[in-house]
Order: sequence, then C-alpha cells, then structure tokens
Amino acid sequence: MSEFRHSVSDASLVRFYDFWASLCSERPMPARTDIDPLEIPTGYLPNLMLVDVLRDPRRYRYRLVGTNVVGATGADRTGRLFDEIPFFQAYPAVIRQYDTVVETRQPFYSLEPFTNLTTGSTYEVDRLLLPLSNDGRLVDTVLVLFQFNTGPYAKRLAIACGKVVAPLLSP
Repeated sequence: MSEFRHSVSDASLVRFYDFWASLCSERPMPARTDIDPLEIPTGYLPNLMLVDVLRDPRRYRYRLVGTNVVGATGADRTGRLFDEIPFFQAYPAVIRQYDTVVETRQPFYSLEPFTNLTTGSTYEVDRLLLPLSNDGRLVDTVLVLFQFNTGPYAKRLAIACGKVVAPLLSP
C-alpha cells in the first residue's frame, strides 16, 4: 500500500489515507464500524462521503454526504442511488472507478473536475476512494474524500497529531 500512498499528490490526502490505513490492523481494509466520526481528523468530515455498495446487481447509494460536498454539487444526494443521478450517465468512468475499488479491494486516487449542478461552476478536486468491508472480504462501503483545489471549498488542512494547525487557502 505504500506504493499507493506515494501516488497521492496532496499531503492532506496522504494524512487521511494514513488514518484509513491505521484502521486496517491485519485486515486488507477497515470495516465501516471501525470509523468513529469523533476520531476522524479535524476538518475532513465536511469533505467526506460514505457510499453503500449494493449487490445483485451492483449499485451504489449515498449514505452520508458532507456539507462541503453538498454545497459544491448544489444538491444533497443522501439516500439516493447513483442510477438516479444524471451525472453518472454522462460520466460512466466514475462508476467504473467505484467498480475498480470494489473489485480490487484497493484504494483509488483521481484528479478530476467537479460541477455544481445549480450554478454550473466547475471545481478541480483530488478524490480518494477507500474501501470498507464488514467481513474483511467484500467491499460493502466506499469512504470518499474530496480535496477541493479550486472554488469556495478549496482549503488545505495542515494537520499535526490529528489536530488542525492552520487551514490555508489554496492559490
């Protein structure tokens, strides 16, 4: 997994990946129950999503959508299936990225555009997709972290010992 860690370009994403990896213990990935919202490093929660993996056929459903993600997209998709969201019809590659995480049981990193459907504003974001599994074998939830590089949610987290030292606005 250290190979993956070195492929991530942003220090705050690496710190969050390290948090996820610390929950793995001897398992290939942590369980959803290993994630205590109170233990999530300060400042990350607004940029997180939890996405349920449904089976037969495989589908994805938003379980939790952070406030910055809601603000950036212009919609709260909590409880909705990906099939109900026109974005995924227009960008099927995103579904394939989630499928890759489910099939390989490995994290996924990407840099991509992010569009607010209300205003049409586009932001550049780094994104981590991190697998979670209750049985240590099948991915049943994907933990997603967005790092907004542009737009109103573009803040960098400087974290030491799990605490925010100073948020910095990105250039």
